[in-house]
Amino acid sequence: MNSILLIKCIISGFLLAAPIGPVNLICIRYTLNEGRISGLAIGMGAALADVVYGSAAAAGLSVLTAFIHQYDVAFRWGGGLFIIYLGFLTFRAAPTPDDKNKRCNRNLYNQFAAAYLLTLTNPVTIFTFIAAFSSFGIAVLVTDLFTTFLAALGVFIGSSLWWIALTSIVCHFRSKVTPPIIVLINKSAGIIIALLGMASIIGL
Repeated sequence: MNSILLIKCIISGFLLAAPIGPVNLICIRYTLNEGRISGLAIGMGAALADVVYGSAAAAGLSVLTAFIHQYDVAFRWGGGLFIIYLGFLTFRAAPTPDDKNKRCNRNLYNQFAAAYLLTLTNPVTIFTFIAAFSSFGIAVLVTDLFTTFLAALGVFIGSSLWWIALTSIVCHFRSKVTPPIIVLINKSAGIIIALLGMASIIGL
């Protein structure tokens, strides 16, 4: 039974991390500009936030759900403005020369924390997990602290697998992407990210 729970949570974590949104676009941009490690830092930050909401959904924490419902507007505005700001930074970003990669890697903690907060301020995340866990029959398998931990572990593994796959794919094509193309990608991604931030604010 526990192995079934773990497998279901791994699948859920992977599928819920996969849809292209602000964090995915930012991960792609950092991977292209600064390398795979920077991209993974973004992904792992998002994966940790997925664990928080996944654990809450698995444990049926109605208090957290009610709190998010109560402060939904604040979450949407905070997260939306943060996304717009990241979109602005992405739009202005220039390709990072290879000799600056080591200095950029000092910002891995900041990139990790930004992705964590960005994912955590999206109130849709917990409700998505609740819907997924209900559909997969995961909620009924979580009966104690150990199974809650197992569900969280599964979500983290699944989400991490997505980020590893995404950064691997992007890195495969990185050598073929010229600086002008990176600039175009940055500007396009910046506009899309900002629009997603606006959509979050108005509740679309």
